[in-house]
Amino acid sequence: MDTEETTYKALHRMLGIHEFLNKERAPGLPSLSKRFGVSTKTIQRDIAFMKKDMNLPIEYSREYKGYRYTEAVIDMPAMKLSRQEVFALLVARSSIEQYQGSAFEDPLVSFFKKLLAHLAPLDLSNMENMHRYVSYLSNGVSTATYETLELLGKACRDSREIEVQYRAASSGQQGKRTLRPRHLFNHGGNWYLLASSAKSDNVGCYHLARMGSKIKVGKEYPAFKPFDLTAAREHAFGAFFGKQQFKVKVVFDQVAAPFIREKIWNKSQVVKERGDGGVDFEITVCDLVEIKSWILSWGIHAKAISPKKLVTEIGKDLAQASRQYK
Repeated sequence: MDTEETTYKALHRMLGIHEFLNKERAPGLPSLSKRFGVSTKTIQRDIAFMKKDMNLPIEYSREYKGYRYTEAVIDMPAMKLSRQEVFALLVARSSIEQYQGSAFEDPLVSFFKKLLAHLAPLDLSNMENMHRYVSYLSNGVSTATYETLELLGKACRDSREIEVQYRAASSGQQGKRTLRPRHLFNHGGNWYLLASSAKSDNVGCYHLARMGSKIKVGKEYPAFKPFDLTAAREHAFGAFFGKQQFKVKVVFDQVAAPFIREKIWNKSQVVKERGDGGVDFEITVCDLVEIKSWILSWGIHAKAISPKKLVTEIGKDLAQASRQYK
């Protein structure tokens, strides 16, 4: 019998012993030996392993002539879980809500169903209902399919070029592009591909929702050094990033100030209190598109101070928007 099969049977037997210790008053060696079809010495070795290596609180009771737990055990013998870890697991299961309608919903539901079934011996009765009080609200549903994500993930891993039809957001024009995928990431519920081209090593950001459904995998491209997403996004404000740097300053009034204090966009951010209850917000970003939309979303509660390019663009947008309501 090979080692893997022997180990599996031993772990399966220990899981059964764990169930007995939770359900029976104090099962003895003869009853456990008969239940699992092994010798009493084998059961003794299993229990010794569970006590020493799994750190489970098992003791022999002379009064009941059997083994019992000295305290409640809420985790599986093969994996020592703390209460915090069990709680985190259940919260993670609740997070499936944010993927409803997306390509990941069915695989995640199936995964957690199997995982929790494997943890069936756990007494989660006091924690199970927590999912009624913890929710994840979706910020829209990505149209990217699981097949597309898997294909692009493999292309990143295997350094394979891809050929896609891509529609540029700025011009609305669609055309064929040959890309060298480097990294996939999700931001705000949307999937993006970071990729360079055969003509340039500069990495661009491509929204998967703007790609056509037909993606052709091509030849292998020369390996690059590993892409450092953290470094590339050092001054990112949202999904976009670049090599430029813009020092942005915005004044928020006392209505917006409490909300501005609640979030850190990147490490360069500085929030200074003003005497009127408002705040001065300063941050260095690598792209102005997303932060401009964010500032505009605050309406009369925000005023951009710098850089000049951003102030000019916001002024033009507000003027045009104002004309539409006259």
